[in-house]
Amino acid sequence: MSIMMGRRVLLVEDESLVAMLAEDMLLDLGCEVVVAMRLDQALKHLQATEFDLAVLDVNLGEARSYPVADILFERCIPFLFATGYGHVGVEPAYRSVPVMQKPYRKEQMEALLQHLLTCEAIPQRSDSGARAFPCGCTLGSKDSGPTHIRAD
Repeated sequence: MSIMMGRRVLLVEDESLVAMLAEDMLLDLGCEVVVAMRLDQALKHLQATEFDLAVLDVNLGEARSYPVADILFERCIPFLFATGYGHVGVEPAYRSVPVMQKPYRKEQMEALLQHLLTCEAIPQRSDSGARAFPCGCTLGSKDSGPTHIRAD
């Protein structure tokens, strides 16, 4: 059984076709997926549901997904950003967060999400002023594995 099986993932993506593609990839990996296409929807989902992981498109029309990222940080829920601009498309304060280059590719998504769950090869704080958060592997979880971790 894959480490991704049954993981509840919040997918925040404002483009409907791109969201459907990413959702299909996550479902193929065995994840349970909740899709939010706007910032307010994502924030409501975070209030109502617990998640194991999140994939956040940085640019949501006129809004950015950083308020969602801040809540995920507070709750020790691992996540990654997705953007067509790579690390350059992420504000310096968030550059320690893994970034998945768009367009979405299943192999890349799976590798990054597994990285978040296992805390393997966690990058150290950079001198760019990026927010640094300790890996939460020692935090444990409700069930049998380190599901609530933080990756810098």
